Amino acid sequence: MPLHPNPPGAPVRGFERCVCSPPGGACPTLQSPMTNAELSARLLSNVIAFKHLQRERGTLRHLGLPGVDAFCLPGHPEHSRAQQAFFHDPGALRDALPALTDFYLRLDLPGWRVVLPPGDTEGRRVLEDAGFAPDAVRMDAMGLVLGDVPDAPPDLPLEVSETQDDMVAINKRTWGELGGQLDVWLRPPPLPVHTLVAKEVGVALACGMARDVGDTAGIYMVATVPEARGRGLAAQVMRGLHHQARARRMTAAVLQATPEAKPLYQRLGYRDLGAWETWGRTSP
Repeated sequence: MPLHPNPPGAPVRGFERCVCSPPGGACPTLQSPMTNAELSARLLSNVIAFKHLQRERGTLRHLGLPGVDAFCLPGHPEHSRAQQAFFHDPGALRDALPALTDFYLRLDLPGWRVVLPPGDTEGRRVLEDAGFAPDAVRMDAMGLVLGDVPDAPPDLPLEVSETQDDMVAINKRTWGELGGQLDVWLRPPPLPVHTLVAKEVGVALACGMARDVGDTAGIYMVATVPEARGRGLAAQVMRGLHHQARARRMTAAVLQATPEAKPLYQRLGYRDLGAWETWGRTSP
């Protein structure tokens, strides 16, 4: 696992890096050459990599086909977000649909879904022709070019955690039934992620993690315990994750946002890349 910019337990503010601070003036507006389409592609690759991390440590299963990655959680057909297939190319999806159908039906998961990124008209056509239709489940895709915004380190010390004990404990309080799936992340060896925790008097209150793929940091598991919400702790964690990502020479950060969290990410400078739709068959 790559070394953290700060040792475990040290405050994130132990290092400083200024993106742009012209003498006597504000940071100028930066123009990014990175398009929304590129950010969307980076998010897709990062989410697939994170799914593989879940597969390596937990009970998530995987089917890999040319241009297609399918994941599922056998025994939990009620959790449609765990039974999803991702594709990089509409033609590859078209060719893979028979094998995907067989994979999920053999595991008694008829409610499986295909994730359709925003703007993919050819992928939409492939799914419609195969008898699929979108459902109500959507996740907003968001991306941030780190060079487009000034570096803004957190205003409070955050703990760099090599273990996932605090992250698991905080997220289990918000995951409901699926919270038990996180326990596998407590086992060694350490996860190849960068985790930050906000604490008060030794009590973990908020957390988040980053998973690097190339020069892009995927942001995951950002959560705050119910009794500490409304204090801006999630924003502090996000600022810390961005600050660290810059130090690791990441150029972008990507994530999927719930409707409740989307305004926070927009305030931090994230672009709205559109909603990821999930498509399922309208008949068996």
